[in-house]
Amino acid sequence: MKHALFTAMFLIAACTGASEPAASDGADAVASEPAWPHDGSDLAPDPAVVYGELQNGLRYILLENDTPTGTAALRLRIDGGSLDETDEEAGLSHFLEHMAFNGSQNVPEGEMIKILERYGLAFGPDTNAFTSFDQVQYQLDLPSTEAEIVETGLFLMRETASNLTLAEDAIDRERGVIASEARARNSFGLRRFEHLITFLAPETPLADRLPIGDADVVANAPAERFRTLYESYYRPERTVLVAVGDFETGVMADRIESAFGDWVAPPRPDRMDLPSTIDETRGLETALFVDPDVPTIISINAVIASDVRPDTGAERKRLLLRRIGNAILSRRFARLAREPDAIFLNAGAGQSDYFALASVASVDLTTTPENWQAALAVGEQELRRAIEYGFTASELAEQIANLRTGLENAAEQADTRRTPSLADALAGAINDDQVFTTPASALARFESYAEDITPEAVHAAFRTQWTQGGGPLIHLSNKSAIDDAEAEILTAWTASTTVEVTPPDGADVATFAYTDFGSPGEIIRDEMIDDLGIRTIVFDNNVRLNLKSTDFEDGRVRISLRFGGGLLEFPPTADGLPLFMSIALLQGGLEAHSVDDLQSIFAGRSVSFGLSAGSDAFGARVTTTPDDLALQMQILAASVTAPGYRQEGEAQYRQTLDVFYPTLDAEPGGIVSRDVDRILRNGDIRFGIGPVDTLSAHTFDDLKAVIDDAFRNGAVEIGMVGDFEDAAAIAAVAATFGALPERRAERQAFEAARKVRFPEDRSARTLTHEGPADKALALVYWPTDDNRDQKATYTRNLLRAVLRLKLTETLREALGATYSPGTRSTSSSVYPGYGFLSASSEVEPGDIETIFAAIDEITGAMASGSISDDELKRARQPILESLEEGLESNGSWLGIVDEAQTEPGDLERWRTSADVYAAITTEDLVEAAATWLKPDDALKISIVSSEAE
Repeated sequence: MKHALFTAMFLIAACTGASEPAASDGADAVASEPAWPHDGSDLAPDPAVVYGELQNGLRYILLENDTPTGTAALRLRIDGGSLDETDEEAGLSHFLEHMAFNGSQNVPEGEMIKILERYGLAFGPDTNAFTSFDQVQYQLDLPSTEAEIVETGLFLMRETASNLTLAEDAIDRERGVIASEARARNSFGLRRFEHLITFLAPETPLADRLPIGDADVVANAPAERFRTLYESYYRPERTVLVAVGDFETGVMADRIESAFGDWVAPPRPDRMDLPSTIDETRGLETALFVDPDVPTIISINAVIASDVRPDTGAERKRLLLRRIGNAILSRRFARLAREPDAIFLNAGAGQSDYFALASVASVDLTTTPENWQAALAVGEQELRRAIEYGFTASELAEQIANLRTGLENAAEQADTRRTPSLADALAGAINDDQVFTTPASALARFESYAEDITPEAVHAAFRTQWTQGGGPLIHLSNKSAIDDAEAEILTAWTASTTVEVTPPDGADVATFAYTDFGSPGEIIRDEMIDDLGIRTIVFDNNVRLNLKSTDFEDGRVRISLRFGGGLLEFPPTADGLPLFMSIALLQGGLEAHSVDDLQSIFAGRSVSFGLSAGSDAFGARVTTTPDDLALQMQILAASVTAPGYRQEGEAQYRQTLDVFYPTLDAEPGGIVSRDVDRILRNGDIRFGIGPVDTLSAHTFDDLKAVIDDAFRNGAVEIGMVGDFEDAAAIAAVAATFGALPERRAERQAFEAARKVRFPEDRSARTLTHEGPADKALALVYWPTDDNRDQKATYTRNLLRAVLRLKLTETLREALGATYSPGTRSTSSSVYPGYGFLSASSEVEPGDIETIFAAIDEITGAMASGSISDDELKRARQPILESLEEGLESNGSWLGIVDEAQTEPGDLERWRTSADVYAAITTEDLVEAAATWLKPDDALKISIVSSEAE
């Protein structure tokens, strides 16, 4: 299975449930072979999935699914990624992905996205693409299965597959966009990975074939080189089309035949595979990576050549045993990290197959520069303890319980899986040579061999991954150089190996202490909002409950808890205390149980714990099952009535500050979070992130003084949406929150705390970060208004969307100066009169003034009437489609149900949203632009590297 962090980090995009472990990644599938992963495997494929192949070799996968109704998802996978490139092509697979949106034989440059937007697809959420080491994938989430929309989607996929024009002038314009994306992705995480993978697997092409590519190749490759790569990999026999949705599979197969059946690719140019070997004879080696922005990370690794095996039942069992051992070791690290005197923040164990190139077992620990030797010792000794002594029965039982519950939930919820997720899963299964099976069969297979999963079997699998080959290979990332680093690391490791380790202790699992909150509450009001299907209840202690039972997600219940005033409760002098709460209170567990106790107690249960401070309420949003609904309500009630003000919570908070606060200035985005959010509220220290010394001084005594009254007396409103019986939901709340002493009936006003204002000083600001010198961010903010007027708010939302369309066309497509310009409209429901519109663009430092001038020109033209009906349609249609889809989304409904009693006005907005959006005209947008996008009102902020000043 591909390393999760590795995969997530290196999917290079054009814009922005539990299961069995999959088989190890094997060699890239040879797309010219007709076989599917289930051919030759003992695993039975999902019988609902239709597999087919056209005469030209293009393969397709079809699945009928009606969640949500009337929608479909298309995925076009090209078998060829950055690992298939030559030195002269490094980065061109990703570049080709960009060019798919820049003109084809039948779609002029710049028109593809416009076509999709007119149908209601938003660029990013619905229209996307990514390039990885081994594939390029294009994605369309269609809001309707009407013939016209489906055929348009297939037509555009075909244009991408075989008809790109790859015009030289279009390529040249896109070079700047690719360079901008490379700048945006140049993080310390990426730089660390390049160094790490070069150390671990120096004879493989991994580090030299990152999908973003080589800057010189991207800047200078001629058009004919793009054409050669395009014709090498964009071929029917290397293409798989996935279609999932509310359609008849036979009809969809005919449409695919019509769209792709005549595709005949030219002869394929000869290609040469890159050489790749793994030296399994290496002994103990060490390496240091120095970067002023990186946290201190220790990585202990064992590396061998990938053990490529077909996806079978036996292989999944083998991988499951390995996965369980790593999970147990990770739990041990988590316990140690929460000790009051812990010297590392977090750690974890894992095993990854990097395609068919390398197999890596790893233990990673994150700490502070002064503690790296001690943290390395913890890693070495806990790893050695696991290798020598294995795992206890109680540790294994916890993991088995979690696995079984995850598989049971997946089987229960299978019939309401959402279409885009299924399409992604099917495409992913093909990419990884996995058999796409049913969740029910996965559960059955697990139960068939659950008795064979013993501590001895898990220990043997764990030992195997660490005792093959040579090593270990120890990699240290640090902010500063270390004299004779390799020798120092080796000395620290060797010293640790002389320390005796003892077998792990078995631990008894405690009984949950919070099951009785008193006599269940009595209902004093019970009403129904008929047109929305929302039931509203008030208990005799003033606790409010809002229920909406749906069939959108089988076996799943979403819950919202809101009480007190949230951030409004914090005094204006409490700089950073909400941040302290968000970390320390969660890590503090409950009064009677530590976090580790809770994880063991709730093994095998579908529940969550932890509270946070929202803008105007404390609370949580959690997801559970009907069977665990009563327990989930007990946990939430215990979190309110018996929060865990434990020392380990404070210790974890300070460890987090020590590790991550120094990285805030490593990227422009960190400066936005730390400084800009405070500037936009005229210096209000309740926003942004304050000085580290101030943050470090907070204690639970400070927090308790602020939140105690809200936790004991604050008005409570609970929302519940999903698969439940009303009687069971009411009983669960009555026995917990309904049984508490009387609470306030209404929320407090907090009028003084609601005073926030945009800065009156609009002079330009320049802030600095400590990252790469070529990274900069240009930001423009215009003050607007709050959320009271529905039409005004929605008009600004549309204005923001139109502004983004225009910025994309000018800054990205015309100037090639930025990868992904952003816009935002904030209309506060908490702070009267407060709101803003904003535009942002990641650029080279020397282009900042050019970007500001372009934004001024664009917004000035909008205020003068330069907004077309087509731009309004392209901005509005994705919003209308999103609203339509939200009618079948429990997540969307929870945002309405959560305050159905205290904010009845939101219900009317929900009812009328589509009509209000539909009624907004271009004249309304022009008037809004003239009102809000005034140049004299704009606050311009530049964020540049301190090296570039």
